[in-house]
Amino acid sequence: MNLTLSASMYYPKIFSKTHRDSKRHNVVLLGIGGNQPQTPKAFRNLVRVLYANPNISHIESSSLLENPAFGFIHQPSFINATLFLHTAYTLTELYALVFYLERRFGRPRKRAFKNAPRIIDIDIIFFNTLILKRGYLTIPHPHWQNRESVCIPMSFMKFH
Repeated sequence: MNLTLSASMYYPKIFSKTHRDSKRHNVVLLGIGGNQPQTPKAFRNLVRVLYANPNISHIESSSLLENPAFGFIHQPSFINATLFLHTAYTLTELYALVFYLERRFGRPRKRAFKNAPRIIDIDIIFFNTLILKRGYLTIPHPHWQNRESVCIPMSFMKFH
């Protein structure tokens, strides 16, 4: 993978590593991203909601990565991060939660076009060691290993 030098990492206080005792069964890696003025606030609110959820524990976040848009490049740069967590949710329950949280924090159900600007995008990168391919969901997330928006933040994490 070729890494560009146009990306920069930073670590806001809300994204400091957060730990709780973990007795949950499922291990998850989420990728989050967005490129609108409301994105930082949406990220903070997302972390707060996840932390308050009794079915989620041991939340660990990467620092934030600011990187240029890809696909449709004529738009603002993206802010990306990864979140590692333990959960009692099944994959179906987690998928429903992610879908709900994207809507709650400002992502419309339908995009204007592929790779359109957005306030928040939440992807399930890994769910345990599951390999799944459905029309609506693929785990691990397709091409995650080629995406700087996942690999760079993930490389700064210490998984427990």
